[in-house]
Amino acid sequence: MRDTVLKFPFSERMFHNVNLITWMILAFSGIIIYFGLIEESSIKFWMDLHIYIAVLFTVNFVGFVILNFDRFALMLRNLLIWDKDTFAWFKNFGGYPKKIFGINFGPEEVAPQGRFNAGQKPTYLFFIFMIFGLILTGWVLYALAPVIGKTAMVYTFYFHVWGSIIATVVALFGHLPMALLNKDDFKAMFGNGEVPLESAKEHSPKWVENDLVTVKQ
Repeated sequence: MRDTVLKFPFSERMFHNVNLITWMILAFSGIIIYFGLIEESSIKFWMDLHIYIAVLFTVNFVGFVILNFDRFALMLRNLLIWDKDTFAWFKNFGGYPKKIFGINFGPEEVAPQGRFNAGQKPTYLFFIFMIFGLILTGWVLYALAPVIGKTAMVYTFYFHVWGSIIATVVALFGHLPMALLNKDDFKAMFGNGEVPLESAKEHSPKWVENDLVTVKQ
């Protein structure tokens, strides 16, 4: 039996990593434009860059959903499974208070989780919602602003701006630190997608037991 398992197929790694790069460029360019952190003469350059990167950001998401719909549907299925073990994870928050701060919180044993734990599920669902929402509001502002009316445009604009800022803060100060704690998953996402089998059994035992299949070489 192999000592590693494929947790992140190529399509998921490609989507995640392109999304990561384009998101950060869009967030940076949007923030410096919105808060007036650049000279007026350079606004056009940054706005044009924002739009060009937004095209890639959109194509990456839409392409992943359409061309890999089976993977996208499976990911959503895993994120939407909320069983008793999912809720039991919150009794000790997966043991992370002890791992990070040395605080004994809740029971010693962590409830067995699937491919995503109970902390990842709402976070990733939030990110998917925000990716879709930012794509939609961004292109509405770009192409339909004159026809949607002033009130709708204002609400759309503020959702686009502050939604992106909030999501970026969650990603930088929530998702990234937690990803760094799980080094096997982190390396797999930026590597070949494989994690040690023992790590998968520790962090995602229900996924290993219920979803993994053996592929004959």
